[in-house]
Amino acid sequence: MKEGIFLAMDTSNREGSVAIGEGSPGGGVAVLARAILHSDEEHAASLATKVHGLLEGAGFQPSHLSGIVVGAGPGSFTGVRVGAATAKAMSWALEIPLWAFSSLAGAAAGIGEDPVRPRLVLFDARGERVYAGGFRVLAEKVETLISPTATTVGEVLDSLIPPGALLMGDGAVRHRDLLEGAGHRILLPPSGWPSASGLLRLLTLDPGSGRVSNRSRWEPDYLREAGAARMWKGRKEWRGR
Repeated sequence: MKEGIFLAMDTSNREGSVAIGEGSPGGGVAVLARAILHSDEEHAASLATKVHGLLEGAGFQPSHLSGIVVGAGPGSFTGVRVGAATAKAMSWALEIPLWAFSSLAGAAAGIGEDPVRPRLVLFDARGERVYAGGFRVLAEKVETLISPTATTVGEVLDSLIPPGALLMGDGAVRHRDLLEGAGHRILLPPSGWPSASGLLRLLTLDPGSGRVSNRSRWEPDYLREAGAARMWKGRKEWRGR
């Protein structure tokens, strides 16, 4: 694909981000500007405003965009849904391509430290639950070592930590004492936060895996049902006993 301007957004966690990049998918995309959304409660109310302000500040209009990149989750159900809906709507209205990458992979790609060491990203899913994904981010590609999964910190300790891995994300921070007590190294924030800049790096390294071929059918990767859906299903199962 030819060079252009690309907008990336990830609202899967409490701290979301938006970034603008210039370049070509697979050929290199440099970050021109970025902004942070500081609370998941702000995502629905301020994402569109933040995007507009970032574009305007960088001297662009939506019509200048060549593509949209979005974090596909997992994470906050509402946050993931807001980001996905915004990205799909912009892609559709502007008639430009849409890419969607795992938010866990975007977080892993968003840091530059120790490029060869595996990175295990843990997003907090409340209680003992976490979303986990393991990656090795190299100069020319991203290797998925552990596919994004909904699990528990106990299962992570039992079998999901690649040898020598760096652990990051708010799930790692929440369970820091337990993980460090087991001898693992934790990278503190902002390392491990969902990263729009990391998504642009994935657009450079592996554009084919994230390209959305059918916008109308594409859905983000929640990995588990929203709380209300789980409660309703549990109530129906209890009544059926």
